[in-house]
Amino acid sequence: MAKLIVMTPDGAQTEHELRAINTLGRHPDQTVQILDRVVSKEHCLVNYGENHYWLQDMGSRNGTYVNGIQIRGKTRLRDGDTITLGSTRVIYVQNPPEDTRTSAVNQVTINPTHKQDTATAIRSKVQAAGRSAQQFVPESQIADESVLRADFEKLRIAFELNQALGTELDMDTLLDKILEKAFEFTNADRGVILLLNEEGVPVPSAVMNRRGSDEQLELSQTILNEVIENRNAVLSSDATMDSRFGGSHSIILQGIRSTMCVPLMFSDELLGMIHLDTRIATGVFTEKDLQVLTVFANQAAVQLANARLAKRAESEAIARNNLSRLLSPNLVEQVVKGSIAMEKGGQLREATVLFSDIRGFTAMSERLDPQTIVSMLNEYFEIMVDIIFQNEGTLDKFVGDEIMAVWGAPVHQTDHTERAVRAALEMMKALDDFNRFRVANGEDAIHVGCGINSGKLVAGYMGSTRTMSYTVIGDTVNLGARLCSHAAPGEVLVSTPVIERLAGRVRYEERQSAELKGKTGRIPIYRVLQLT
Repeated sequence: MAKLIVMTPDGAQTEHELRAINTLGRHPDQTVQILDRVVSKEHCLVNYGENHYWLQDMGSRNGTYVNGIQIRGKTRLRDGDTITLGSTRVIYVQNPPEDTRTSAVNQVTINPTHKQDTATAIRSKVQAAGRSAQQFVPESQIADESVLRADFEKLRIAFELNQALGTELDMDTLLDKILEKAFEFTNADRGVILLLNEEGVPVPSAVMNRRGSDEQLELSQTILNEVIENRNAVLSSDATMDSRFGGSHSIILQGIRSTMCVPLMFSDELLGMIHLDTRIATGVFTEKDLQVLTVFANQAAVQLANARLAKRAESEAIARNNLSRLLSPNLVEQVVKGSIAMEKGGQLREATVLFSDIRGFTAMSERLDPQTIVSMLNEYFEIMVDIIFQNEGTLDKFVGDEIMAVWGAPVHQTDHTERAVRAALEMMKALDDFNRFRVANGEDAIHVGCGINSGKLVAGYMGSTRTMSYTVIGDTVNLGARLCSHAAPGEVLVSTPVIERLAGRVRYEERQSAELKGKTGRIPIYRVLQLT
């Protein structure tokens, strides 16, 4: 799968798998958003055709460059090409290399526990060290020099780990550094870090082999269970002879002579475990090694927890950014925090839909150049969408010059009809102010018609497996669109259900019923004048 690697001036790097059509620019609606002040809102296009990806500049002000040369028209992209947009570099990768981490982790297997193994392990509790041995006491209370030296060694390792890891928040890099540091103070041949998934099952997430070989690593479920169930560190000087794991087939199969497995504990939560082993000689790992590795694991667990929190914060930021294109800011915060659920899949909802579009837009497009039309639409959309969000509506989509918005989905609103009508009236008032500004600057006024309908509709995520969007469908939606088409400039036309839901709070005038496309018989139509 081809991809783009975006590198910002500050060194940040993101990857984006390419679709059939990909837009790059500063605007949030672009497939790949480039946050660079000299990049245009819609800067360039990357699309697939004739078995290749092609790059095309979209009339950007500062141009698009490939390998330092400004392009004209369509340019075929080749593996490794550097695309320059302002001060941002984008690398085109045609065939990304195989993920070596995935390949290495796939070498690790966990042998299932046999009944005999489980019984043997649970009968004998393995204690890594007493609590007193893991606590530091004042220097004046230590009489034994060897204890003092052991404590110093623990602190030294913890300090060096902290320096090595620093503020690293990338999970893959962090796991690799933890294993590298573990290899520095032990004689382990092989190391694996397993992290617990949501079901509490240990999953190999990083692996290292001192010899650099690609041999298969088989871990004993018996040893892992001792760590998971009892939060104990396991030390076995000779696993093949150790009575605690006497029935473990995988240990015998591997012929492991020394094994250490310690939990990664953050507060009272088990994040995973570090598993080290060697087949060189019996008794390579000592009790002191286990104590040091336990201190090491506790420090590493803090960094892992920080990385996990950072990743969660990043995911929330991405979710917030995506939702902010659809929902008002206050609703976005509630959805991200979990106060409001956005249900996936089609759901039958009671909601209100609003359509508005510009009258005479086709004629306007013929008179004005494309850049002027796009600039005008962007200014117009900014004003209209802001009003939709102020009334806590959901932006469904833009279709050319048409705006489609909905209230009551994806979040329930008891007053969805009132909010939609109020938004429409405010949009008309804001448009009057905008038109006065345009006319004063020698530009054409914009005239808009609006249609609103309430009722049952289906709301949910729809689209292909690669691209999905939230939208609403149904007869309620169709009638709202027909009312919009029937509205004259400056009119807000609504259906009978809207009038009934706002009885006593809306001033309106009844229009002559009309035959609308796709509807049987004449449909009653009302023009809203005021909402109290």
